[in-house]
Amino acid sequence: MMSAAEYIRDTGFEHKEQGGQIVLKTCPYCGDQKSHFYMDPEEGAFFCHKCNERGNLITLKKHLGDFEYSRPESRTRKPAGKLQGQVSAAFPENEKAFTLPDEKKALQAHERLLKDPEALSYVTEARAITRETAIQFKLGLQVDGTGSRWLTIPHYEKGNLINIKSRSLPPAEKAFRRVTGARSILFNSDCLQENTEEVYIAEGELDAITLHDRGITNVVSGTTGAGAFDPAWIDQLAKLKRIILCYDPDEAGQKGARELARRIGYDRCVNVVLSDSQDVNDFFASGKDIFDFQVVVNEGKKFDVAGIVSFKEALLNYCKELERAYEAEAGIRTGWPSIDRIIKTGFMPGELVVLSAPPKIGKSTFALQVITHNALQGLPSLFFCLEMRPRKVTEKIIQCQTRKPGAGEEIDRAWEILKGMPLYLGFSFQKPTLEGIMETLKAAVRRYGLKLVCFDHLHFLCRSINNQVQEVGLAVQSFKFLAEEMEVPIILIAQPRKIQANEIMTAMDLKDSSSIFSDCDHLIILHRQRKASRSHEVAGGAPLQDQAFEPQTLVRVEASRYNPGGEALLYFHGEYSRFDEIARN
Repeated sequence: MMSAAEYIRDTGFEHKEQGGQIVLKTCPYCGDQKSHFYMDPEEGAFFCHKCNERGNLITLKKHLGDFEYSRPESRTRKPAGKLQGQVSAAFPENEKAFTLPDEKKALQAHERLLKDPEALSYVTEARAITRETAIQFKLGLQVDGTGSRWLTIPHYEKGNLINIKSRSLPPAEKAFRRVTGARSILFNSDCLQENTEEVYIAEGELDAITLHDRGITNVVSGTTGAGAFDPAWIDQLAKLKRIILCYDPDEAGQKGARELARRIGYDRCVNVVLSDSQDVNDFFASGKDIFDFQVVVNEGKKFDVAGIVSFKEALLNYCKELERAYEAEAGIRTGWPSIDRIIKTGFMPGELVVLSAPPKIGKSTFALQVITHNALQGLPSLFFCLEMRPRKVTEKIIQCQTRKPGAGEEIDRAWEILKGMPLYLGFSFQKPTLEGIMETLKAAVRRYGLKLVCFDHLHFLCRSINNQVQEVGLAVQSFKFLAEEMEVPIILIAQPRKIQANEIMTAMDLKDSSSIFSDCDHLIILHRQRKASRSHEVAGGAPLQDQAFEPQTLVRVEASRYNPGGEALLYFHGEYSRFDEIARN
C-alpha cells in the first residue's frame, strides 16, 4: 500500500518535511498557502491549523476524487457545484500591521460633538439623525490645524475601533478622509452575526446610520465608495438569503449596485431606487418616514434575468453601445494598438474570445500579457492555467515586465510595479472536471469582481477517449454561457489539429469541434515561421539556428462577430516572454 509520503510526492503537492511530518504549503481544503497543513508520512493522519480540517489518507483521497473502491473502474467524482482548484492574488500587498486609530481621540471628538450646538444640529436637523443614534455610533467633531471642521464616523468591529472616516462640515466643500494605513471594513458588520436572513446595504455610512435610526438595524454599508466592495466583505454576506440594495439613484450608485449584485448573485438581491435623485439620508431628511420607505422597498425589483430583456431595454442598450463604440474605453483592450484597431470596440462583457496557435508559438504568453496589461490598468483579471503552477506564471510576468530573462535580480523592482494590482492566478491541484472549473470561475468572478478571465487551456480540460468531440463542444458552450451569465469577457485557449509546417492555420483547423469556431465571438490565431537548418547547410559549416521559430508573429483576427477581422505583426521575445509591436511604414 502506498504511504502518505509517496502519495503526496506522486500528486505533486508542494511540501517539506519538518519535525518528522509532511507539511503541505497549500491546504487542499481551505486553500491556505502558509504551510498550516500537517500530515503523518506513513499513516496519513492530517490536520490543518487554519481550517481545522482533519482526517487520514483515505479521507484526503476521497476529497481529491482519487480514491478507488472495490471496483477499480468506479472512482469518486466531485459533486456538481463543488469548487475545484484555487485562485489567489499573483502579487498581493506586503503583509503589514494595519494602523489602529487612537480611540481616546475618537471619544474626545464624540464628546466635542455633543457640546457643539452647530455641529450637533447638522447631525440632528440637516441629516435628521437623532441624538441617541449619534451617541450609539459615537459620531464626533474634529477641528484640524487650519480650523476646518469634520464630522467623524468611527468604524467598529466586534467592539474594536478599526478606522475613522471624516466628512467635511458645511459650508466647506464636500470632502472625505480616513486614517492612513488603517483597515477598511464593512460598516456595522456586527449586525451580520445575529442575522442570516436579510440585510440592507446602503452606499455610505450616513445612509446606514439613517436606516438604523429608523429601526432597520440589519443594515451595513461599504466604506470605500459605491464602486468598490472588498472580497472579504463578499464572504461576510455569503450566508444571507435576501439582500436589499439601497444605493444612490445616480449613475455611479446604480452602476455600483449592479456590480455588487453581479458578484453576490442577482437571485439574492432586490434593488431599491429612491425617486427625485435622493439618497437614503435625503429621503428621510425631506420629511418622509419609515412607512414611506417601506412602500419604496416593496416596489424594489430584482435585476434583469440573464438572457431576458424587453425590446425597449434592448433598444436603449443598443443606443448606449453605439455611443460606447466611439469611446476609447469601450471594452477590454489587448495593450497592442495594432490589434486593438482591428477589434475596434475591445472585448465586451459576455464575449468568448478563442485564442489558438500550434504548440510553442506563444499562446499562453500572449494571453498572460493581455491579462497583466488590464490588471495594471486596475481591472481585476484572472489567468487560470492547468499546465503551469502559479510560481512559473509569476516568473513569466516578472520577466515580461522587466524585460529581463532572469527574475532573480529584478524581483524587488518588479514587486514595486506589480504589488497590489488586481491580478489573480488560478490552478487545479487535482484532475479537473468541467463542472468543478465552472463553479470555481463563478466563485472567483463574484468574490474578486473580475472584469476579464483567461482559461488555459480547453484541450487539457477535455481529454475524453471516446467522446472528445462532444466533450469539447459542451465545454465551449459552457464557457460562452459563463461569460454571458457573469458579464465578463473570457479568453479561452484552444489547440489546433496537426497542420503542415509553416502553414497558417484557419478556423477549420481548430481541434475536435466546429463549435469552437461557431460559438466564439472572436477567434485570434498566432503564426510564426519555423526556423530549421538543412543538413547540407550544417555540413557546410553554416551557423545553427538560435531559436526554433522566427520572432516575427502574425496575429490574425480570423473571425469576429461584430467586425471583419484583420492582421497585425508583433515581435516575440522568447528570452523574457513578451510580445511587442513592430513599427511599420
